Amino acid sequence: MLQPVARLAELVRALVQRHYLDLSAARVWPLCVLVVYGIVAGFIYNPGMDHPWDKLQHLVFFGLLTLSIHAFFCCRLRISAGIAAGLGLTAELVQALVPHREFSLGDIAANMLGVTLVVAAIMLLRLEVHAALSGSPSSGEQDDETADAAQAQPVASSSGRSRPS
Repeated sequence: MLQPVARLAELVRALVQRHYLDLSAARVWPLCVLVVYGIVAGFIYNPGMDHPWDKLQHLVFFGLLTLSIHAFFCCRLRISAGIAAGLGLTAELVQALVPHREFSLGDIAANMLGVTLVVAAIMLLRLEVHAALSGSPSSGEQDDETADAAQAQPVASSSGRSRPS
């Protein structure tokens, strides 16, 4: 029984190495969370029925979708955001054609807000990491250093000369 599983694992390992796929936890976890969230939300909420958490569901799902695309495919942030936003818009347009489903501008707005929030969070995280790696002090530390340097300067009189002490 273990032999077919070992062969399958070896086949996957060979494919990953041949195509340079990175299946590390940081790349796979967002996708796993998205799948679990989709399954749980699908069991809890009946699609097609309006419920009070509908917009929040759209926001969370498309935020996770953006994060999953970005992490798993390791593509540029604007590409992953564009794909997720396009999928959200397409899903709503298709619902306009399907009976017992309805097109909603509110759902489109929630989808786009989910994408936007994840993009903003990733960009802020990148700025923080860049600032930490470059070794530049934060703005609060800069203000303290500037104040210390100003206090170390000798006090000048109105004539422009410093007084002897």
